Amino acid sequence: MKAQVLTNCDYALTADQWGTLQDVTDPKIEKSTDVIVRIGGAGACRTDLHIIEGAWRPHVDPIGDSLLPLMIGHENVGWVEAVGKDAEGNKIGDPVIDHPKISGDTYLACRHSFDMHGPGKLPGLDCNSGYSEFLCASERNIVPLPKMLTPKEAATYSDASLTAYRAVKKATRHLLPGESCVVIGAGGLGHIGIQCLRAMCAADIVVIDKSDASLAHRGLIDLTTVEYRLADANQALKDLHDGKIHGRAVLNSCVP
Repeated sequence: MKAQVLTNCDYALTADQWGTLQDVTDPKIEKSTDVIVRIGGAGACRTDLHIIEGAWRPHVDPIGDSLLPLMIGHENVGWVEAVGKDAEGNKIGDPVIDHPKISGDTYLACRHSFDMHGPGKLPGLDCNSGYSEFLCASERNIVPLPKMLTPKEAATYSDASLTAYRAVKKATRHLLPGESCVVIGAGGLGHIGIQCLRAMCAADIVVIDKSDASLAHRGLIDLTTVEYRLADANQALKDLHDGKIHGRAVLNSCVP
């Protein structure tokens, strides 16, 4: 298969290209619960740039270049190409999203739905991943994709959207109608979080950002926005609430 392969770290991110297109061996089913996914879309995450520039090396590759060459890319979506004999709930041709962690249901953290806290590899960080034609995944980490969505539309759902959704899900436990939620940052994660907030609660949404482009996003047209380059954000929030701020939740993990 064809794959985009990272061969060397580019610490200054100044190289003309970060990897090379190569012919590599197709992944094979090794465990009975493995699923081979034919990649239809792969997102480009800021984490991928961190990997390219070597920022993750102390964590994923502390002894040097032993992981290179590496196929990165952890935001993957596509179609089931092959399944292991014990892989349930997936048939060839099904559109799926691949969760960015290979986890198992025998670990306590995973059984509590905290898969990212459990043991297991992170494709694209410490094993090959989706900047390729095919990817080997686990049945546990394959999520059915509604057929109305294209791979291009859904590629980032497995990471960026999941990150924003999780933050909103936790925040909405504390938000009642008439209360306010302040979203700091309306970029890649923030605009997804705002959409989730709209769908999951009836709180007033206030968006803070320093980017005119982000605040001009069509999804924010009917929301209160604060441009914190031009004003004191705390005072602006107080002015919006008659000098008092109460019943507020803050999503501040959305700043790029």
